Formats: sequence, structure tokens, C-alpha cells
Amino acid sequence: MKRSKDTFKTSYQYRIVPNKQQSKQLNEWLYKLCRIHNLMLEERFKWWECNRSPVNACSIYITHLPEFKDQPTYYSQKRANHWSRESHDALYKGVHSQVIQEAIKRVEDTFNRFIKGDFKRHRSGKPRFKSVKRYRTFCFSQLKADCLTVSPNPHKRKNGKARRGIAQINLPKIGQVKVIYHRPIPEGFTIKTGLVSHKADGWYVTLLLEDKTIPSLTPPEIQANEENSLGLDVGLEKFWTASDGTVETIQQHYRKSEDKLAKLQNRKDKKPHKSASRRQLAKKISKHHQKLQRKRKQFHYESANQLVSRDEQVFFVEDIKSANLSRKNKPKQDANGKYLPNGQSAKSGLNKSINDASWGQFLSILIYKAAKAGKLVVKVKPHNTSQVCSCCDLLVQKDLSIRVHECLCGLILDRECNAAINIKRVGLGIFPTIKRPKRSPKTTTKEAHTNPKRV
Repeated sequence: MKRSKDTFKTSYQYRIVPNKQQSKQLNEWLYKLCRIHNLMLEERFKWWECNRSPVNACSIYITHLPEFKDQPTYYSQKRANHWSRESHDALYKGVHSQVIQEAIKRVEDTFNRFIKGDFKRHRSGKPRFKSVKRYRTFCFSQLKADCLTVSPNPHKRKNGKARRGIAQINLPKIGQVKVIYHRPIPEGFTIKTGLVSHKADGWYVTLLLEDKTIPSLTPPEIQANEENSLGLDVGLEKFWTASDGTVETIQQHYRKSEDKLAKLQNRKDKKPHKSASRRQLAKKISKHHQKLQRKRKQFHYESANQLVSRDEQVFFVEDIKSANLSRKNKPKQDANGKYLPNGQSAKSGLNKSINDASWGQFLSILIYKAAKAGKLVVKVKPHNTSQVCSCCDLLVQKDLSIRVHECLCGLILDRECNAAINIKRVGLGIFPTIKRPKRSPKTTTKEAHTNPKRV
């Protein structure tokens, strides 16, 4: 029986509190899965080094042609004799078979993204071998529907109200583990998979829930117009600026805690290597980073809820790629091969602020919240939206240091507000985005192309 793809799926994350024996077993599983990950990745790297150069494209006088080997796949690595339980009994003993299969599947996915790319042909970086500290998750691909049991708590609070129920989850080969059941699972949803992760403050399980009676969440079809739409421009001075002038102040969580983190890091570096005090400070630093991450995510959710609660039905946002904006500058060399200043030291501070703002996470949360509220988020190309005048369509080139838009037509407006108005106009098809021209030091303004075709 084939499972329908048109089903609603969501995920709930709960904190689990394993006992000492279970915690030791979970850490042992992570250690063994990390070793399996590195062994599988090493086999794939050996195949890739031996077979990546075709015979008709290399010289046999220079390049060594090794014996041809078949490409390792998920099924071949799962069933190969040299990875069998007989030869690596200590590595496989005690670990659930589905957990090992999911670890091998993860290796295949990361390696295929490096060789072939994703469905958009975007290749990722070369996968690297994991250390035990960096391997922190494993997955149960199948969990029983009744693995989570909740019983009422007989004790009550001081004010007489009932406490939350006592919950336990049955993980294969681990047993019953206590769960902090902070929110109930909705009726009609069944548990499909479980992802166990080890974070700075303890263990967590993420349950994938599915309800086949509810169709999958699809964005609504809304006809955008001038009244029911809003343009948004994100930035570093203001987190976002709307086309109607509304502004959301930026928080800069990492910037505010930068000095405290630097002091903790300096204290940690002065401690002896592999000492208990050094480990305690490292754990304290990781918890502080986790706190910053949660505060940033909460701010993004609150800001997205603020926008979704407005009367507008369509939100036009920038189609930006934060990874490209925070990319390192290319090195510069003279004729003798000496490296020249390339502005990377100044760019590093900007990259830190871009990563602290985390626009990509905010836009993904906004898309999800808008779809749940029956609204629409449309990404548009932001090229020159901050340079073009929103009143007369004149292209006024200005650097990032100039934060006020001044045009020959007399319009004086905040740079972000002018960009938000242009983003809305691009989304409505009133004015198209302009490809960035090559800047010339002689000319500072250039008349814009006003073809009203929709982009």
C-alpha cells in the first residue's frame, strides 16, 4: 500500500531526561556512529580519488590509473562484507540497525551533494570527517505509534492547579526515557520518526508527526494589489523596514554578548589542556551560544507574528542569500606574487553583523507563519531597489555609508524605506528591478530604464 504524499506533517521537539545508564549508552552510540560515518566517508573518498578523472581526459604518462572500483552506494555499504558485524562486532554491537542505516544514508546524501549537487544543481562543500564532539544526532526511522505514554500527575501546584502529565518515550534498545511533556500532541497525529540530539544543556528528541486526513500546507493564491500588499527591506541598522514606514529595531544579540564571550574564551585558553576546569568553561561557552541562538529565534518568531497579524495579505521580501553576502573577499596579488590588502579585515565585522541578523531564518519563519494564516510571501529580486528613486524612477548611485536617499526631484527619504517601496513596486509589476551597472567614478547618477514589464 502506497502512502499518500499529500499529508500534513509537523515536528515537535521535547527535552528528555535519561538516567546515568541511558546517558552512557546514548554517548556510546554517538561515538560508534561517528566512527561508522568516518569509515563510510573514507571509502567514498578513495573511490572518488581513483575514478574522478576519465581515461580519455588524462595522460597515462603522468596520471596513475588505478584499478577501477564500483561506486559505493547506500545499499552496498550497508551490506558489504568488510563492514559486516563479524569484522566490526565492537563497532556495531548494541546499536539499533535502523540507526546505523540512517547514519549511512546521511553519508550518502552529503557526498552526493558534493559530487552532483541538489535538485537545483547547487553543490555543497567537501564533506569532512567528524570528531566525536561534532557528531551529536542520530535518527530512529520508525517508531511505534504508542511509543509515547502520558499519565496524569497526582501532585498539584501550590495554587491548586494540576501539574503537567508524566510522560515517557520508549526508544528501541534504550528503554523508557522521561520526557518533559510541555505541550500535547494534537489529536489525529501519529508519530513516525524520532531524531535524538545532544545539545549543550542536555538531550532532546524531535518527533515527526503525520496526519493523513489533513492535506499538506500549500501557500494560498492571492491577487496582490496596492491595498493588500506590503514591501519589506531588511538591514543591519533596522531589522526590517516596511513600505508604509513601519520599522522594527534590530537586537544584535551576539554583538551585545561579544565581550562576555571573549572573557570566557580567554579564561578557557589559559586552563591546562584536557583539564576539568577547561571542560567546564567550554560547556559554559556552548550554553551561552545556545542561549543567544534561542533569543534570536524567539525574536524572529515575534517579529513574524507581528507582521502576520497585520491586515495585509501579501508580503514582498528580498530574495537575498546571506551566505553570498558574508563570503570572504578574494585575495589580491601583485606581479611578484605578494599578497595585497583586499579589505577582508573591514569585511569581517560586516560578516559578523550579517550572521547575527540571520535574515534567512527570519524569512523562512515568515513564510511558514504566513502560510498558516492564509497569507502569501513573495520573494523579488532586490537589485538596485535602494538606488532607484521611488518617486521619479531615477537611478541615484550611493554607497552604504549614505543612509538617506536624496533625489533631484526633491524626494528626501530614508534609504531603507525607499528600498521597501521599490520592493513593493517590483512585486506588483509597476517597476522592474534593474541589473547592477558597472560603477564609474566619473558619473554618479544614471537614468533608469522604465519598461513596465513584470519581473
